[in-house]
Amino acid sequence: MLLVAQLAFGQFSDEQLYMAYMSSDLSLWGQYIDAQDWKALSHPQRLRLINYEYGYIPVLADQKRMEEAEHYLLQFNDHLAQEQPHMPKATYIAYLSASHAYAYLLDKSKIFSEGMQSFKMAKQALQTDPNNPIALTLKGNVDFYAPKLFGGNKKQAMQLFLQAENIMLNDTTFRYLWNLPAIQLCIAQCYEKSGNKAAAIQQAEKTLRQHPHFSYIRQTYLPQLKQRNE
Repeated sequence: MLLVAQLAFGQFSDEQLYMAYMSSDLSLWGQYIDAQDWKALSHPQRLRLINYEYGYIPVLADQKRMEEAEHYLLQFNDHLAQEQPHMPKATYIAYLSASHAYAYLLDKSKIFSEGMQSFKMAKQALQTDPNNPIALTLKGNVDFYAPKLFGGNKKQAMQLFLQAENIMLNDTTFRYLWNLPAIQLCIAQCYEKSGNKAAAIQQAEKTLRQHPHFSYIRQTYLPQLKQRNE
């Protein structure tokens, strides 16, 4: 069983999964997630899997693949519950915040239940560990997307995104993890939505220098951003 788990793990390196993210084709992520035997995984392997589930669910929702997103959300919740004793408390709370956010994403009528719970737990995660990159990312996203009525704050989101980026850039663990280019794109989008298109362009170009295969930024986001800035 252990050998099988090790083989499955080796077939999907972080670099391969990173390149799938770069190409905007996450079908490999689905293959990786489905290939894992949860019971045979070590705790680091389980935490790795949870991080990819965390990134995969909103992509499915964005593609309107709601039934699949609901399936992986249930699996994500089950894995979180089982692995809670073996992960940092702030990381667990942040992922739980994401779970509530995804439940709202799949059913917008749950703004006052799931949406508000996500906001509350994102704040709690950051209070638990102000330097946890997952907690910083979650709180930043909540602040960025939430309406002002519910505490949304794009200026605060930017500060959190920049702090998360700095931590990830100085941690080699994130070299081939999707979390780094994702947060760098968030920074560009935050500049853009705040009305600073020049800074957004600068951030997008910086991100491309670090991730030259990032197809969404190269082919879609940056050209459109430059066009709107003319």
